[in-house]
Amino acid sequence: MHISKLEIFGFKSFAKKETVVFDSGITGIVGPNGCGKTNIVDAIRWVLGEQKTKRLRSSKMEDVIFNGASNVKPLGLCEVFLTIENNKGLLPVEYSEVEIGRRLYRSGESEYFINRNNCRLKDISNLFVDTGLTSDAYSVIELNMIEQILSDKDDSRRQMFEEAAGVNKYKAKRRSALKKFDLNSRDLERIDDIILEIEIQVKALDLQLKRFKRHEKLTSELKELELDLASARITDLENVILPLEEMLKKKNKVLQKTTSKKEVESVEFDNSREAYLKEKESLATMKAKVDKLTEKLLSEIQEKNQESSKGVGLLEDELQKKINQLNQFDKDYIKIVSNQDVTKNLSDESREKFKNKNYTVIETDKKYEKLKASIQDYKDKIDKYRKEQEFDFSKMDESIKKIQDQINSNNLDLEKKENDVNKAFIKMESIRAKLDSDKFSKDDLFYEIKEAEMKIAESKIKKTQIEQNIIEKFGDDIVLRDLKDYNISDMVFRVEKIKRSIDSIGPINWAVKDEHEEKTARLNNLLEQKADLVDAENNLKEAIKKIDIVAQDQFFDTYNQVKENFETMFTVFFNGGKGSIELSDPNDPLNSDINIFAQPPGKRNNSLKMLSAGEKSLTAIALLFSIYQYKPSPFCILDEIDAPLDDINIKKFTDVIKDYSKTTQFIMVTHNKLTMESADCIYGVTAEKQGISKLMSIDFS
Repeated sequence: MHISKLEIFGFKSFAKKETVVFDSGITGIVGPNGCGKTNIVDAIRWVLGEQKTKRLRSSKMEDVIFNGASNVKPLGLCEVFLTIENNKGLLPVEYSEVEIGRRLYRSGESEYFINRNNCRLKDISNLFVDTGLTSDAYSVIELNMIEQILSDKDDSRRQMFEEAAGVNKYKAKRRSALKKFDLNSRDLERIDDIILEIEIQVKALDLQLKRFKRHEKLTSELKELELDLASARITDLENVILPLEEMLKKKNKVLQKTTSKKEVESVEFDNSREAYLKEKESLATMKAKVDKLTEKLLSEIQEKNQESSKGVGLLEDELQKKINQLNQFDKDYIKIVSNQDVTKNLSDESREKFKNKNYTVIETDKKYEKLKASIQDYKDKIDKYRKEQEFDFSKMDESIKKIQDQINSNNLDLEKKENDVNKAFIKMESIRAKLDSDKFSKDDLFYEIKEAEMKIAESKIKKTQIEQNIIEKFGDDIVLRDLKDYNISDMVFRVEKIKRSIDSIGPINWAVKDEHEEKTARLNNLLEQKADLVDAENNLKEAIKKIDIVAQDQFFDTYNQVKENFETMFTVFFNGGKGSIELSDPNDPLNSDINIFAQPPGKRNNSLKMLSAGEKSLTAIALLFSIYQYKPSPFCILDEIDAPLDDINIKKFTDVIKDYSKTTQFIMVTHNKLTMESADCIYGVTAEKQGISKLMSIDFS
């Protein structure tokens, strides 16, 4: 198995795609300083999965992307593909040729490929486990790594032994197991804390649960007592209701009889009242008739009186007129007589006139006599009229007497009718008194019925309230008991006593039962988890123990073989001398430092610090070849590790390289001409444009 091809694009100084074809022997890479030779080594290390930017000589991973040069723009990505011939089947795949690739974008996103198929970095790492082809294996040796190996920084020396011994996978398993063990321990600590907290909560809930159970027990007893008390009270109320209902039935029957009797009496009263009213109406009619006759009598008497008065008045008026005329005649006559005495002294003419006047006096005397006769006539008429009036009054008295007789007769009938009316009234009042008496009796009965009904209604309301309270407290499915012997006052006392006991318990967590069950279940679950974690911890300890035993056995086998090989290879490179390796702690070889003792020929010191740079390099190279002798790597990349060697040591170095090139592919970056001479193929790296690398190849075969 060896590297057959390397394709680079955009990686560091390789702006354009470059392809390097490797032979199975020794390939040299040469070029001036700064041309980008080591970038090829970095590309191989990077494609194998290197994640440490320090080993790639960068500050961040994006720095490996071509960052531009004069008149050349930066690229957005870089990619490297490495083709490996798997002709010996060392890789656990069915393909004879395996290509791995890695691509990085400037955004930081990475892609990995196996045979151009996307995969994970872990897949590539697992592919090269125990083959010496990992990014940090001894197959890639740089000049600074020789110093690191000799100074044993970062346990790099032991890591090479572990890689050669194949214990990396066991150490990975051990690290995974230890990580799990650590996580398991943390889980145990955390679960112990939780269990402690839950146990405290469960204990607190235990106390609350006891109070809850006592409250529940007392509540149950209170429920039974309250049901008994309600049943007793309802029984008492029923004992009140039933007699009242029986009495009510009897009273209603009596009321019905009384009502029927009253209806009959009411009919009699109505009949008597109607008869009384009729008699009273008849009496009123008779009184009206008598009053009418009386009014007629009075009217006739008044009319007659008015007619008589009117006739006499007229005659008397005429008589008075006549008397007045007579008086006037007397005055005139006296005047005339007085005038006759005066005429005696008058002339003849005057006497003639007087004669005429005297004639008038004579006429007046005649009228006077006639008037006196008329007055006497009127007096006679008045006397006659008065006599006639007296006769008319006698006749009128007979008419009045007749009317009076009718009035008297009607008065007798009226008196009789009044007696009848009084009798009807007395009968009506007698019936009314009886009705009133029955009414008072009925009112008393009605009052007793209403009072009984009210007591029944109140008792039923109380009964309904008791039943409703029981339903509200305990639900619809509660059935009240039929109690025979009971004492309500004793029941009330016991109920109040239990209520005081419940109040003395204090506040109750009604969800404590569920919480206790939940917390207890969680505690049991946590205890089971803890048991599982303890079992897992024991299993991890056992697994780590087994891993340590297997890894130690393999490591010891590799260590002993490499130690033997190193003692031989040291004498080969130094033409004598003595070299050896030892474990600082043989009891813990997997964590023990590996000490190197080197004593070149003619020197007595064993410390590496006392050696020259060339001697240190030869010692490191001797150690590497000792490991290769135990488990040769398919390829080995040497980056200018021959720089500190002189020509004699270069000759020894190249002879050993040629010997191992039969089984191992070597890729050497060098400036030494003697090392170049040992190469089968040389690639030259140039920088025609500053900052951009270009490859040229020479095949000496």
